[in-house]
Amino acid sequence: MPVAHVNGTDLYYERHGTGFPLVFIHGGFGGLGTGQGGQAPAWVERFAQSFEVILYDRRSSGRSSFPEVRHSMAQFATDLRELLRDLGHDRAHVWGTSAGGHIALEFGLAFPESTASLVIAESAPWLTRDPDTLARLNERITVLHTKGPVAAYEARREGGTVGLNLFAAQRPAQTKEEAQAREASRAAIQAQLATVPREERIAKYAGELRTYEAYAEFDATSRFDELKMPVLVVFGTGDTVFPDAGWEVLTAGNPNVTYLPVQGAEHGAATNAKTLEVMLEFLRANTPAS
Repeated sequence: MPVAHVNGTDLYYERHGTGFPLVFIHGGFGGLGTGQGGQAPAWVERFAQSFEVILYDRRSSGRSSFPEVRHSMAQFATDLRELLRDLGHDRAHVWGTSAGGHIALEFGLAFPESTASLVIAESAPWLTRDPDTLARLNERITVLHTKGPVAAYEARREGGTVGLNLFAAQRPAQTKEEAQAREASRAAIQAQLATVPREERIAKYAGELRTYEAYAEFDATSRFDELKMPVLVVFGTGDTVFPDAGWEVLTAGNPNVTYLPVQGAEHGAATNAKTLEVMLEFLRANTPAS
């Protein structure tokens, strides 16, 4: 299993294809069920014909380590820069989807010299504008820091789950197929949890809360115009995970930015074939000459 020890953590990674590097930052907020999983996304084979596609599990996700230190957005961005250096790359295209989009934004702002282009898909320049969600998250994070991982895990019994996963669950399913997919997802999660020892579940939940802490205060709205590399923003206008992200206003008039709204689409808009082709052409057009 390829693992790079960088920035105080071990990061699992995969490399597919050859060419200029394209690194993909997965979504999710850490803990169980996040990371790349056991199979590369369906689009990888197509993109690997033009690029060296690098997939990796972020710290506190998937097959990477779960360091027992506070996480920050700057730390996530530095993890990626050091991973790229470890793989022999000084510059790459950076594609972040969902929660990975925030890290991609931070990477582009912190390390512009290492960013050939940015693709921000199904994301927002902030975590949430809902004060209740933030308050519940911060309350649980405080439990972690003051009483420890076991207390934070046990708090789920009385206080329930906290996080942006609640948004999608609260929205009624639009089709029979979506309802079935949700039920299948819930069943898969329950089946996975049943095989994981309690100690591991506690440790992974602590990693999830540490990840949320990195996102809680993140807001790149005022810094977005500092991005000078080519940027493609892909967003489904019906997204309920990051509703009212404000991309149309934020990207307007910026010559470096291409905004691609997918009208009416829910979270996951970047995975349809037509949108993927637009993304592929954007990356090809902005690949530095060898």
